[in-house]
Amino acid sequence: MALMAKILLLIIVAITLTAEAAPDSAKLKRAFDGVMAAAPPGKDSEAAVMEQQLQILAAVALAEKTGGKEKVVSLTGSYEKAADQVIAAPPTDKLKVMKKEFTAVTDAA
Repeated sequence: MALMAKILLLIIVAITLTAEAAPDSAKLKRAFDGVMAAAPPGKDSEAAVMEQQLQILAAVALAEKTGGKEKVVSLTGSYEKAADQVIAAPPTDKLKVMKKEFTAVTDAA
């Protein structure tokens, strides 16, 4: 529970600092909601989703600082393509696909 509180606090701070840079995508929300809805009982998908959201916010903020608007648009588009993969994944694979696809985009940023 303490981990969840720390993650939530980090997300709030990140959102506050990067509100302008944050991707505003219904597609990302749909992907994250799908992961949480498909998680089996006992699987802590909420923490994984929060961690992924924080990584996205940090990557977009960094892109905005170092690469400008064009890099942010490109990165946001890549995250939306990753979200498409999560949305298309069968429920049993959504968490695994989310981690793989979003991490690949973040690592390439």
